[in-house]
Amino acid sequence: MLTRLEIRNFALIEALELELAPGMTVVTGETGAGKSIVVDAIAQILGDKASADLVRFGAEQAEIAASFSLTDAAPARQWLRDQGLDDDDGEGCIVRRLIPRQGRSRAFINGRQVAGNQLRELGEYLIELLGQNAQQGLLRPERQRALLDRFAHLEAELDELARRQQRWRAAQAALEQYRSERERSGAEREWRRFVLEELERVGLRAGEWEELSSEARRLGAVEQLREAVATSLSCLEDEGGALGLLGEAQRALAGACQKDTALADSAALVDSAEIQVQEACHALRAYHEHLEADPARLEQIGHRLQVLQDLQRKHQRDMAGLLSLLEELRAELGDAEQDGERLHRLQAEADQSEASYREQAKGVSTARRVAAPRLAQAIAAEIRDLGMPHATVKVDVQSYPDDPRHWQSTGWDQVELHFSANPGHPLQALARVASGGELARIGLALQVILAQPEQVDTLIFDEVDVGVGGAVAERIGRLLRRLGKAQQVLCVTHLPQVAAQAHHQLLVEKVVTGEATHSRIRVLDTEGRRDEVARMLGGIELDDSIHRAAQRLLDEANKT
Repeated sequence: MLTRLEIRNFALIEALELELAPGMTVVTGETGAGKSIVVDAIAQILGDKASADLVRFGAEQAEIAASFSLTDAAPARQWLRDQGLDDDDGEGCIVRRLIPRQGRSRAFINGRQVAGNQLRELGEYLIELLGQNAQQGLLRPERQRALLDRFAHLEAELDELARRQQRWRAAQAALEQYRSERERSGAEREWRRFVLEELERVGLRAGEWEELSSEARRLGAVEQLREAVATSLSCLEDEGGALGLLGEAQRALAGACQKDTALADSAALVDSAEIQVQEACHALRAYHEHLEADPARLEQIGHRLQVLQDLQRKHQRDMAGLLSLLEELRAELGDAEQDGERLHRLQAEADQSEASYREQAKGVSTARRVAAPRLAQAIAAEIRDLGMPHATVKVDVQSYPDDPRHWQSTGWDQVELHFSANPGHPLQALARVASGGELARIGLALQVILAQPEQVDTLIFDEVDVGVGGAVAERIGRLLRRLGKAQQVLCVTHLPQVAAQAHHQLLVEKVVTGEATHSRIRVLDTEGRRDEVARMLGGIELDDSIHRAAQRLLDEANKT
């Protein structure tokens, strides 16, 4: 709810601080006094286009600030949280607009500067403004659709539809991402498959490089090995060699051990050494007998080592790295063979979520089509009683079930109000044919029909009673008063029948001080209200009968 409005140097207003109360408040005053300036100032708070012409003559900058009280569950409160603009105590919201004579305007929400689109977004949750020159939220197709949905009581169905649309979007995104990844990695996958086939053709084996290198060294040094083995055998077996000397040492220690057993361990070691030398000689003879040159094998090993070396150089990995790459490619391309299964699964999920969305969207669309003519009849019936006796209304629902570009969280329908105020004139889109006063009365009718507060707490009607009078004016006033019991209603009016129905009344007066002209606004007390309603009833000469008539209007209103 709008609780406080401060205006500085805006149009004819030099300085204004206004406390606003719940219920219905009317703004009245002489023609030209500036009644709609308050509405224009509030429109700036809601994000209307700013102009240097709005700055009061002689001032450098206009300033408008509005304070709102918000419940914790209010949509505006959630929007502030989502934007990180909630105030510290979490109780209210202060919106401020600065309009310089030169340069661009600036907007602030709870002390933090924001962009114009943020101001407009928040404004949609704070105030619904209907009138002559206001931004017309009622003209937006999405607003008209939302009104039809409220009339049809589709809240639960729309919540479920939004969930299904989110699941469908997520499934579609996952499918498209996977397809894109496959396309991007297709060439690389073919290259890696080629590398895998190359490595598998080579037949890599762990330890092979070391084994082949050792064998190559042996085959390349056969003669040297033979000479070394022969020399070793000669040193061990020939006369005066190691075996002969060990035998002599063994025999000498055997006799000594009989005289001193302390030599037993040494003798045992000599015995062991003789045995080991004998075994070494046996092995060397066997090695010497089987040691043969094999040029063909040596060439084969050299070729194989060259192949392995080329692979290491090509892939810049050692043998362990090549074996790791081989296993990596086998695992990766083994998974790639399951791509078809994954693609099939993602496609199935997308198809299933699309079918689920279609089912819910079709149900919502059907409900809208059933409710649309009933809403049109209800609007027409109300506005015919509000000074438009020949008005006709149609709620047009256009559906796009075969075009996913129209598949939103609210469905695939576009809703548009069509209106004609005069007989013989064709129905046309509301934005094209409705005047400000007609639009305000249609908005009033909708508020009455829906019979519950919208997401906004404050409704502003700018001269909703243009072109009407008498009983119609009184009916408009009563409807506004009824709305004021559930929402805050602010109404600019020139009719006493409407003004009398208000819970509160503000008087706009034009004041001339020296050569300066400005508007001021006063909150009227009971006596002031009677005098102002009398002025609206009578004209220049106000006698007792006019004052009594004004009091009767006020008394009758207070009975409701």
